[in-house]
Amino acid sequence: MSESKLSRQIESDDTLQEMVRRIRRIGNPQKIILFGSRARGEVHPDSDYDLLLIEPSDQPRHRRAARYRRALRGLAQKDILVWTPEEVAAWRDVPNAFITTAVREGIVLYEQRN
Repeated sequence: MSESKLSRQIESDDTLQEMVRRIRRIGNPQKIILFGSRARGEVHPDSDYDLLLIEPSDQPRHRRAARYRRALRGLAQKDILVWTPEEVAAWRDVPNAFITTAVREGIVLYEQRN
């Protein structure tokens, strides 16, 4: 799928836009990144939404996404991962690490302006 067609598909995805709106309403992510099959343009009827949120947090990683899952309940199947900027930076130079791939190949849906 061409990049412009993929971009239009993402912009016209009302469910995805609602997810971003709800995430921003309840949290303060520095970035929201779509990764996985939807970011590659390989959408199938059973495709979920894979979202990576980058935000400061003192909570353990396994607890960070709970409030976002609650806020997005009922919208669609999704996987939400929340990593801190420091965690992302620590893995930046590991070429085949999951987080490196998600950041490199994912589509930034939202980025906080300084």
